[in-house]
Amino acid sequence: MGPRATKLHLVAVGVDRYRDARIRDLSCARADAEAVAQLVEKVLPDERSVHLLLDEDATKKNVMVAIGETLPRIVGEDDVVLLYFAGHGSPETDGFQDDAGRYLVVHDTDYDNVYATGIDMERDLPRWFERLGHARLLLLVVDACFSGRAGGRTFEGPALRRNRAEIRGQEPVVLSRLDLGEGRLMLSACTDLQVAREDAAIGHGVFTHYLLRGPAADGEPTTVGIHTLYEELARSVRAHTDGRQTPVINGRSEFARLPYLW
Repeated sequence: MGPRATKLHLVAVGVDRYRDARIRDLSCARADAEAVAQLVEKVLPDERSVHLLLDEDATKKNVMVAIGETLPRIVGEDDVVLLYFAGHGSPETDGFQDDAGRYLVVHDTDYDNVYATGIDMERDLPRWFERLGHARLLLLVVDACFSGRAGGRTFEGPALRRNRAEIRGQEPVVLSRLDLGEGRLMLSACTDLQVAREDAAIGHGVFTHYLLRGPAADGEPTTVGIHTLYEELARSVRAHTDGRQTPVINGRSEFARLPYLW
């Protein structure tokens, strides 16, 4: 028996519909996640596993099980893991520590209790990366935002508004300061102070639209450098939004590359 083939493992989460009526529904997040999954399935018909969680299936429990329990059991040390999330992000406060955090908002997130029912980027993200630490490369792609501004893929929960006076004088959690380790990277749709936009004319989030288009290539490439991919994404998204949205890359790597999926 020969060596085990390298595989790409994708968990794609897209949430347009939220159980709590106070959380505004989105228009393109589900289509974004489906398109990312289709891209992987088309280019890698065999050497991949795809787990797609959409709307009602994208509960906190299901996301945590898929990433924190199922993936660690099937990912090999030479494998690549791609985690993709499209939906609302939210700045919120931890009522105990009273400092600003960042949360991915899933289908069953409670508007009044984002801390307890959302996915905590400061705490849950490092745990994901730790549990998948044996993978050769782990890339998290987030098409959401955490600014608290109106519009886009974000909303501001009640705890942050109640405590804004206290929070204003404190230093918020900044995603770029999370220690993601070697070969552990995150691509975000925008900076912490910007809004991740959807565009009905293109049917996707602006960031994901250009991710799906992929980077320019000469010939028939087999891989693409993640930093090359980021630079092209950032230029395209910034131009499309007249500078109002600029993607961000965080983490550390040594010449990290993805299979060329485009």
